[in-house]
Amino acid sequence: MTISTQLTGGIDVGNGYVKGIIRGAEDDGAFTIDEIDLPSGVALVTRSNAMPTADGDAGAKMDGDFYNELDVSFASPLIGDQYRRLFGTRALSAQGAFDEFDVVGRRSKAQQELSKVLVMGAFAAKALRDYVRQNGALPPADETLSVQARVALALPINEYMAHRTSYAAEFTTGTHTATIHNFDTPVTVNLRFVDVQVIPEGASAQYAITVKGESLMDAMLADVRRRGVALEGITSADVLAAQHSVGIDIGEGTVNFPVFTAGKFNADASTTYKKGYGSVLTDALKSMADRGFDSGFTSRKQLAEYLQAGPSPLKRNFYNKVAQFVEEEMLFFSKEVAEQFGRVLAVVGATTEVAYVYGGGSGPVKDFLYPALLAKATEMNSEDAFPTLYLDSSYSRHLNREGLYIAALTVEDRETSAAPASTTRGKRSARVADTEEGKELTAAAV
Repeated sequence: MTISTQLTGGIDVGNGYVKGIIRGAEDDGAFTIDEIDLPSGVALVTRSNAMPTADGDAGAKMDGDFYNELDVSFASPLIGDQYRRLFGTRALSAQGAFDEFDVVGRRSKAQQELSKVLVMGAFAAKALRDYVRQNGALPPADETLSVQARVALALPINEYMAHRTSYAAEFTTGTHTATIHNFDTPVTVNLRFVDVQVIPEGASAQYAITVKGESLMDAMLADVRRRGVALEGITSADVLAAQHSVGIDIGEGTVNFPVFTAGKFNADASTTYKKGYGSVLTDALKSMADRGFDSGFTSRKQLAEYLQAGPSPLKRNFYNKVAQFVEEEMLFFSKEVAEQFGRVLAVVGATTEVAYVYGGGSGPVKDFLYPALLAKATEMNSEDAFPTLYLDSSYSRHLNREGLYIAALTVEDRETSAAPASTTRGKRSARVADTEEGKELTAAAV
C-alpha cells in the first residue's frame, strides 16, 4: 500500500551547513513548516552499530531534531551504494567514514554525490515526520510513503553557469528510494521530484533581503556609520529601492559575488571566489600540524562546531590557542576577499549603489573582513561612497534558504493558479507565518 504526500521546499546545501525550509500538507489542508539546519556531512556505516528506537517511541523522536539524527540508505541512480548514512550532528561523533564536501578539488558541488544525499534525506525525513505527527505512529510495515517533491536549490555562481540544467535533471529523472533505519521497523520513502529550480548562490539571498524591510536596513546603516562612513542623506528606503547592487556571500567553500544591474541578476559581472570560511579552518588545521600543535580535530566540521560552542572553563587555554591559529588565517582570507571585491567593483563600481555581506561564514570573519571591505570600497569609489552593509550572522546565514523557498512557492503558485486563492494561499499564509523567517516570507509568497 502507498501513502502519497506533496512537499515543497527551499534547500540551501552549503559546503558547511544545510539550511532549508520544507512545507507539507496536513489532512485538513493546512500546512506544516519544518526548518532544517544541520552540518553538511554524513557518516557512512557498513554495519548496524546503533540501537534503533522502539517503534512506539516514534512520536517522541519526531518532537526532537530528527534531521540531525537521521539514519538512512538509498536506492537511487544518483547514489552509488546502499550504505547507511548518519546525518547532521550525529555524524560528527559516529564511527564510520565521514563524508563532507571537497572544497579543495575541482569537482562542482553539483557533481558530488553528497549534495543529492542531503537533499533526498531531508525530504524523506520530512515525509516521515509529517506522517507520524498526523497519525501518532509509524506507517505499517507493508506501507510505503510516496512523495511528490518541489524544491529550489542553489549552486555557486560559476557552477550555476555550467551545471544548473544537468543538476536539476538528475533529480527529476526517475524515482529515488530512501529507507529510514532509525526505528525497529524500517520505513521506505519513494521520492519523485516534479520540479527543481536551480538559482545562483547569493542571488536568492539578495531577493530575501528586500523582504526584511526598513527595520533591518536601519540597523545596518547605523552599523556602517559607526565605522566612519557618513552616508549623509541616505535612508533605509533609498537602500531598499536600489537597483544596482553587489552581494558578498561568504560560504564554507566559496565566496559568491552576485551582481544585480537594473534589478536583474547580471551573470556577466557575477563571479565565485573558490575559497570560503572552510578554507580558513582547513588552513588553520594544517598550520597547527606544521607547528607541532596537536589539536585532535579530525575535520574542519569538528573545528567549526568547537569554535561555535565557545570555551569551557577547563578548556579555555586550549580554545584560545586554537582560536589564534584560526584568526591568523582569517586575516589572510579577508585580504583575499577584499581584493576579489575590488575586481568586481572595477567592472560595476561606477553604478553600484549598495553592497551586502552575508552568508553562513560571514559571522566568524566579520572583525577582519568588514574593515577590509570598507577600505576597498572607499579606495575604488573615493568620490562617491556607497553603503557596504554587513548583515548579522544570526539571520544572514538563512537568507539563501528563504529566497529559495520563495522561488519554490512562486513556481508552485504559477502552476496551480487555477485553484481558488482562498483554498491555497490563505492557508499557506497562516502556516508560514508560524516560523520566525516565515513572518518576512509571507508578504512575498502570498
